[in-house]
Amino acid sequence: MKRFMIFLSLAVVTALCVPAWASIEVSGSINSIDPNAREIVLDNGKTYTLQPGVDMAKLAFCDNVTMNTETKGNQNIVDKVTKRG
Repeated sequence: MKRFMIFLSLAVVTALCVPAWASIEVSGSINSIDPNAREIVLDNGKTYTLQPGVDMAKLAFCDNVTMNTETKGNQNIVDKVTKRG
């Protein structure tokens, strides 16, 4: 019984922590771009910070994009951007 409770406790902790690390996909239209800060604001009003490996050169105002994001603290960190359409 003790082993089962330890296993159950670990399973619950793991289940609660996974969403914090999970990457999610966000789509929208670019409202603004700040290349110096490496930030994009989408039409949902949220600001996303692009990691250094993400190429911003081909992104422009009103582009429709899909981004892989992960929340770290108060920042939405982007590791991949794909233009749609």
